[in-house]
Amino acid sequence: MKSSFTIMVLSALLVSAALLTGTASAQQDQSSGGIVAVLDVAKVFKENREFESGMATIKSTADQLKAAITQQGNDLKQKAAGLQQYEVGSPERNQMESELAQEQARIRAKAHQAEMDLLSKEAGVYYNTYEKMQSVLASVANEYSIALILRHDSEPIDANDRNEVVKGVNRSIVYQNQRDITSIVIKRMATDVASAGGPTTH
Repeated sequence: MKSSFTIMVLSALLVSAALLTGTASAQQDQSSGGIVAVLDVAKVFKENREFESGMATIKSTADQLKAAITQQGNDLKQKAAGLQQYEVGSPERNQMESELAQEQARIRAKAHQAEMDLLSKEAGVYYNTYEKMQSVLASVANEYSIALILRHDSEPIDANDRNEVVKGVNRSIVYQNQRDITSIVIKRMATDVASAGGPTTH
């Protein structure tokens, strides 16, 4: 376990060393009049009320569908219990078994289609939020003369959680000095939604 952790840490350090070339390019962007900034995309999504509302609606729909399908499954089990009143191999039992199998297949197909529909809606919520974020980023970048925006993870690392430590060591951005535009983007996106008559932040 210790050896595996050491290997991952060393790999992360090698990745950081490889990023020096990217840092040099970023410095060239700054020297030519462009600023390099960072953005915590995960935090932007988390703090966006429109995104939060869309995901909450999907979760509510998923919970309702799960409850409905579970109830249908329980009803099917009760019907299956009625097989005992018929002799094995009898026409009545065979007919009932066929009907139960068809009903089971129908429930499975319905559950699968519902899952696909929800995944599609979820992807739509993510896509719409990302597109709006891109629009805001274009505006902010133009306003502040930003030439490059890099993905950043601003969450603190839990030193007691091995997975979090490894994840933290592997972050692409290991240091930034007041170049985080996350709060600006969050506020701009909230303002855009409010102007369009959507949910507002509190």
